[in-house]
Amino acid sequence: MGKPKPLASVSRAITLIEYLAKQSSQGTSLGVLASDLGINKATAYNTLATLREHDWVEQDQHTGYYRLGNGIAPIAQYRTATSHIVDKLRPALVHIGQRFNELVHLGRLVNTDIIYLDKVEPDRSVRVISAVGKRTPAISTALGRALIGTFENREELIDWYMSATQVEARTAADKEKLHTAVVANFANLDERGWTEEFEENEPGIACVAVPLISESTENLAISVSAPAERMTTAYRAEIAAGIRAELAELPSDLPLCLRPITE
Repeated sequence: MGKPKPLASVSRAITLIEYLAKQSSQGTSLGVLASDLGINKATAYNTLATLREHDWVEQDQHTGYYRLGNGIAPIAQYRTATSHIVDKLRPALVHIGQRFNELVHLGRLVNTDIIYLDKVEPDRSVRVISAVGKRTPAISTALGRALIGTFENREELIDWYMSATQVEARTAADKEKLHTAVVANFANLDERGWTEEFEENEPGIACVAVPLISESTENLAISVSAPAERMTTAYRAEIAAGIRAELAELPSDLPLCLRPITE
């Protein structure tokens, strides 16, 4: 059948819903909405009219502004398979955080980015700052490398992940260095079960990560980040071993397991 072709009308409707979800409850005018999204006003109006029929969008009687309607309530309350797994992994993240008193992240791949699903903050005055929901180029992070490294065609995917805007803007020398580091990380993942990055994503910050493999959902990864001055070679190896030790104790009902190490 070939690769399915996305429907422009559906994509546009989803874009409108995501846009309105980020606006205030007062709503947004048709003109502003169309301008912000680069959509023809007539097209935006017709799409909004369809969404109004299903109560996904409502229009203020006095201002004419559009905002999300009550029809989205079932979706807003729905918990995805990933959100359930995030909840179940929370104790493991807490244990890892207590073990090292460093910042712990749980992440997954979204296109060329890694997105943080959860985190546990350390009790330190000098620490790494982050936010759940933040996205960053996967190829420059330990989390991203851990997950890309689980794919059978991982070497073929490197160029695609390096096409991320923030990575593409780097110098040729920096991109070549990044490519070399990624390949080395794949080897380390096979041999030792973890990946790392040292100030390649953010100056002054280093990170190690371990992937979790699933046959029924998507693969996830857990990382520990800290100021580079603390992340010596020995400490990074110690943290990686600690993460794997904690994840080896995950409950049997979780559809995730550690990636085997090549003997």
